[in-house]
Amino acid sequence: MSRSRFQNIISRLRFNDKITREERKRTDKFTAIREIWSYFQDNLQICYTPGSNVTIDEQLLGFRGKCPFRQFMPKKPDKYGLKFLLCVDADSRYVFNAFPYIGRQPTEQRQTQIGAKVVLELLKPLYGSSRNVTIDNFFTSVPLAKELRSKNLTLIGTLRKNKLEIPIEFQSNKNREVGSSLFGFQDDLTLVSFVPKQNKAVLLLTSKHHDSQVDNKTGKLIVILDYNKTKGAVDTVDHMYHTYPLKRNFLNISTFYFLQAKNPQWNQNKKYQRRLFLEELGLVLVSHLLDFRSKNSKFLNTDIQNALAIVGYPVTKKNRPEPNENSTQPKRKQCSICERSMDKKTSIQCFNCSAFVCNEHCVKRIFCITCSK
Repeated sequence: MSRSRFQNIISRLRFNDKITREERKRTDKFTAIREIWSYFQDNLQICYTPGSNVTIDEQLLGFRGKCPFRQFMPKKPDKYGLKFLLCVDADSRYVFNAFPYIGRQPTEQRQTQIGAKVVLELLKPLYGSSRNVTIDNFFTSVPLAKELRSKNLTLIGTLRKNKLEIPIEFQSNKNREVGSSLFGFQDDLTLVSFVPKQNKAVLLLTSKHHDSQVDNKTGKLIVILDYNKTKGAVDTVDHMYHTYPLKRNFLNISTFYFLQAKNPQWNQNKKYQRRLFLEELGLVLVSHLLDFRSKNSKFLNTDIQNALAIVGYPVTKKNRPEPNENSTQPKRKQCSICERSMDKKTSIQCFNCSAFVCNEHCVKRIFCITCSK
């Protein structure tokens, strides 16, 4: 697709009715793409069934344009962008549900318990499925754990130390021994206070575990091992987003694969199969262009010609006919290497590509009479 054609399509592409947009903006900041985003959410949930553990966390997608709900998060790599709340399968890292954080809608009052509302909204498709959700201290609360329990879902999450439900004995204390832990039980909830280092306590709330089991191999608490195993799913998705971005990193993707083909042994003994798959996919996508360039090799430099030959597309060289004494003098044209302002005309042509070159940009080889035969 040409650039003009692409720009023409983009200028006319719309996801909603422009006539009623201003009216809908009064009640929904996300109205511009609300409809297509709903279709996207439905397809996410239709195409995959998550495992027994899911993770909920936030992700910042870098964006510096004009947007009423753009966020500034200085600890994130992009700092400015749109914040999305994700529900991700803890095993496969599949994004099962997601929606943007748009703040308070124009017609809404000041919101409270935002974290709990986000979790309940993301988990609606999983109500009654006996799955477990892992969250961080922004979302975790005792009322949320009880609400999820009533919907046949369990929870593991860290707690902030300023929660009123936490007994004073569970707070950090310099007299507590490093590696020690305290357990508190109430109905179906379990509170754990673990001391990883001096004068620091990590608080976890869980409705999945109801005892103080310890792993025999590592000596660590089962609840902490389960939390560490499932907490990083959204972080992995964010890492993959920045590692394999959709942004175009190369001005000419075919040239990238040409030059990379000069070293075909680069991927031997490599473990990252996803990267290898992307490389092979890219090579397949440009294969038709490789074939076209190999048959139309005019002005291709030697490195690209060699790379084409390595990946199985040898360059077809058109041999120039031997000069005939009766043939007319070739037409003089401007040197293909000199600047156009110099307007240097020449009748010398390259034997390989037939490009016109002047004396300064050509190489002459001298042979004796014996060798020339």
